[in-house]
Amino acid sequence: MTTFQSEIIINAPAAKVWQLLTDFSSYAAWNPFLVTIKGDAVAGGPLTITAKLSRLPSLTFDATIRMCESPTKLGWDAIFLKGVFEAFHHFAIDDIKGAGECQCRFIHTEEFSGIFSNLVLFVLESKFKQGYGAMNEALKRMAEK
Repeated sequence: MTTFQSEIIINAPAAKVWQLLTDFSSYAAWNPFLVTIKGDAVAGGPLTITAKLSRLPSLTFDATIRMCESPTKLGWDAIFLKGVFEAFHHFAIDDIKGAGECQCRFIHTEEFSGIFSNLVLFVLESKFKQGYGAMNEALKRMAEK
């Protein structure tokens, strides 16, 4: 299994970050990485996600929400081919102690598994990491407005 993780401090309440993160219908307006998500933020619910990696065509795939714990955790499983290439994409929003309700840490993680995951990630690792960073920065800008 290969895991990528990034995080960013957001000067906004966790509840506001959660609202933006789970308002899938607004992703096209602000998210440069996960450009569209169709579905509802409900555990066990289906999603159709379109991701955009730098200089590559968009990729649309199906996922299932594995966890949805308001206002702190959201994650989904995407199985491109069972046992061959799978991903668990998840987010955590943690209030920063001592900052009151005005600052939180947004943790963005993706875990890849399957027999071809290392090969795929060897080729695309930098593009994935760039996409995570771009999404994190965009979420921060939106939440701090």
